[in-house]
Amino acid sequence: MSRPSPRADARRNRERVLATARRLFAADGLGVPLDEIARRAGVGPGTVHRHFPTKEALYLAVATEMLRHLIAEAEELAATGDPAALFTLLSRMIATGAENVAVKSALAAAEFDLRTAAPDVAADLTGHVAGLLARAHAAGAARRDATVDEVMALVAGAFAAIRHAGAETSPERSAHIARLILDGLRPQ
Repeated sequence: MSRPSPRADARRNRERVLATARRLFAADGLGVPLDEIARRAGVGPGTVHRHFPTKEALYLAVATEMLRHLIAEAEELAATGDPAALFTLLSRMIATGAENVAVKSALAAAEFDLRTAAPDVAADLTGHVAGLLARAHAAGAARRDATVDEVMALVAGAFAAIRHAGAETSPERSAHIARLILDGLRPQ
């Protein structure tokens, strides 16, 4: 028997908690108490603990929510059939990482590895990147020698470059860094 879907107010509360946690983690690191997240989200501590029994569960939910948004974008881009969709998705991935670089840094500092914590979600996104890369290869839009692992490493490198340049608060600079990196993926 399947579980009933949560009530609309429960879904809204969960979404508010996730949005608040993402903001607070970005501003103050992962040490923010769950009770403070509840207060800032306008819900009771019991609501937070009901949805996220541990702080690790909340970290995982924040991180997987970001990936699920990217997966949805990847699916939309794949449906277009455009060989350049790979570059659009990678640009969005880098922009999302830049917007949430403090969260990503805090998770990395806590040795939280999403590939281990949520392997299905991480593999799903990587699979979409692989599909778009194959389409780009077939159309001659991407270097033939680029593998999906190398492409994912380029994205991770972009996050480090954005952090190093202090560009996380400048969408224009982040986008410029992304273009510099992604231009290396285009055929010579």
